[in-house]
Amino acid sequence: MKGRAGLAAVVAGCIALLSVVVLTGAGDANAGFKFTQSGHWVYNSAIGRVFHLDGATRTIDAQVPLPTGKPGAQVVQTDTDAYVLSRSRIDKFGKSDLAVADPLEVPDEQPIGMESAGNAFVVYQKDGRVMRLGEHPATVFSGGQLGDPVVTSDSTLWVHRVEQGDLCQLPLTADRMSCPASVQKGHKGALTVIGAKAVFVDLTADRVYDLTSDGFGAQVDLSNDIPETALVAGNDVDGRIAVLDRDQGVVQLVGLPSRPGQKAEPPITTKIRKGNYDKIASSGHGLALLDRKTADLVTVDRDGKVGYRNVASKVKGSDTGQVEPSLIRGDDSQLYVESGKGDQVVVVDQDGRAEPVPIGSPDDGTNDKPTPSTPTPTHKPDPPVHTQDPPTHTQDPPVHKPDPPEKTTPRPDDKPVVPEKKDPPPKPPVIVAGVPGGPVGVNAKYGTDGPTVTWRAATPNGAPITAYELSWTGGSKSVSAGTRSTLITELAGKTGSYYVTIRARNRVGAGPAVRSNQIKKSYAEAESPREIVVSKDGISGQLTLAWDAPTMGDGTFVKYTVMIGSATAKPRVSTTSTQATVTGLKDGTTYLFYVRAITRAPNGDQLSGKWTSLPAAPVGKEEPTRRIVASRGAGTTYDDCQPPQCAFIQVRIENLRASTRYKIVPYVDGKVFNPGATLETDDEGQLLVDDRFPCNMVGSRVYVTVSGPGGPYKSNTFTWKSG
Repeated sequence: MKGRAGLAAVVAGCIALLSVVVLTGAGDANAGFKFTQSGHWVYNSAIGRVFHLDGATRTIDAQVPLPTGKPGAQVVQTDTDAYVLSRSRIDKFGKSDLAVADPLEVPDEQPIGMESAGNAFVVYQKDGRVMRLGEHPATVFSGGQLGDPVVTSDSTLWVHRVEQGDLCQLPLTADRMSCPASVQKGHKGALTVIGAKAVFVDLTADRVYDLTSDGFGAQVDLSNDIPETALVAGNDVDGRIAVLDRDQGVVQLVGLPSRPGQKAEPPITTKIRKGNYDKIASSGHGLALLDRKTADLVTVDRDGKVGYRNVASKVKGSDTGQVEPSLIRGDDSQLYVESGKGDQVVVVDQDGRAEPVPIGSPDDGTNDKPTPSTPTPTHKPDPPVHTQDPPTHTQDPPVHKPDPPEKTTPRPDDKPVVPEKKDPPPKPPVIVAGVPGGPVGVNAKYGTDGPTVTWRAATPNGAPITAYELSWTGGSKSVSAGTRSTLITELAGKTGSYYVTIRARNRVGAGPAVRSNQIKKSYAEAESPREIVVSKDGISGQLTLAWDAPTMGDGTFVKYTVMIGSATAKPRVSTTSTQATVTGLKDGTTYLFYVRAITRAPNGDQLSGKWTSLPAAPVGKEEPTRRIVASRGAGTTYDDCQPPQCAFIQVRIENLRASTRYKIVPYVDGKVFNPGATLETDDEGQLLVDDRFPCNMVGSRVYVTVSGPGGPYKSNTFTWKSG
């Protein structure tokens, strides 16, 4: 079969690439080389063990107990570790010592696992999350649902953001994605890899595009019409694109022209039984197609021979519902089709030949029956079963019966026999402390200032608990042993759904992590009150604040609360009007006041609105109040700042020094947002700036500083909203 020289000339080297197992990269004793990982790890959920299947001999050569995995879990491996991918958790263990590490908390979704050149990838298609495991770990959030991913031989991952149409790449050493190309709106298609090159197959236009870091490269039209509902394998078969027409029950190996203007060879077609196949994968020279609902597997070898078999689990368990089988391409290019519970695997080699292998059978050393502790005299013990595990104790030593005492006739002159002093009974064993158990009743509730997490105490297990540790994507915090509730302000304003995990720690170590319920905003809270000012002062020990009412979101207005020092402090004043007088203050001391609206959601919950803040000090005497008021002004357009998010930051200055120049600098989330401007007040010390500082930072905290005579001054702080 001819190779294809066009489309970045990738197919000419395809056969060589498939046979090479040593790739450049960091290594160990073989410095400068990175070896393709052979074989595959399989999780058997029926018995709670992970088994390593040797890809060449089809035998089990290692196993790890892991009761925490879930049915349907897949396993991927890197150079040094293996990862069991369950819904909501990833369990990691070392391939050399088989030691299981603490789990990773992940979305409640069964991901796609992929391997390439000693690296592993985990893709959560619904959540839009991508994780790279191994020497260059990274977690990337794509911001949308993903199609089937592909990975090239240099470990560059490509994904298709289905709703946006973006085609995005994550190179091996990058910590974020770039999206150099976009699919035409309304077009359907799929990613695949030909040789070492990623391409996009546009099923609507029947066209194939090279993918580069700069966008689309060369493009060629297909010689035949392919339906939009077709499945495309993630890797080529001998330089051809493997496509399944599910409606017709036909597998097509589609060739591409070697140069522009040349006619492509006609596709190679193979008829198969019709079915609802939803997975297709290439082993280089062969194919596997899987209907996960019925567990029906079809294989096509390099000679076009079609094979059929069923890969349903052969063990029955208490699991509710059917656990679907899975199809994964290993780093060795072989395909591994696992039953839902991992008790059966069909290995499809590079030529497409299939061989079933039972996982966790008696031959693997997992079904050994316990040997009786005392052998019966009428039955000789069986010889120990030879397994690949270290030999186990198969027979207890025979029970030693004491000899009967000798009978003697005492002589008259014999002294009485003094009984031998017995040893004291052994002391009870010392209880060894262990890590604590998991916190009980973990619950999290969304709030504007961040979620509030509550829990009940964990079991200390012999050593007092010293702290509770909470963690989430991108952060963590620790609280004292007596704490049972905490507000995580670091997550204030976080959108979408997320989780928080908590674990207890004592002097022995950290206990198991427990995940909270899903945290998600159900109803929109009120926006920040606008134009907050000191409306009345001059009376010793008090001042009056005034503000404009905000939009109330999805709730019904209940009241305003005024706090001092912190947005989460106990309210000093509650009011239903747009002003409040705060008493008990010390003249000349600057206080930071926070004001927010409280609303009631349709379900009856109270919602705390976004706050606005203002630094101010009571003066105890009549004098004009200096005011620096920042707010969202008129909408505008400036470069990438577009409506409805974009508007000017409006700054109103009152009662500063007349006809004096002041420098005004805007801040967003505590950082300088704009170099600012130096402007002059009028002859009454007033200044309105409403056309200088465009901003579109929705959800961010905004304020300005004013530097000059009598200053510096800081305005109120408010949350930027879309117009």
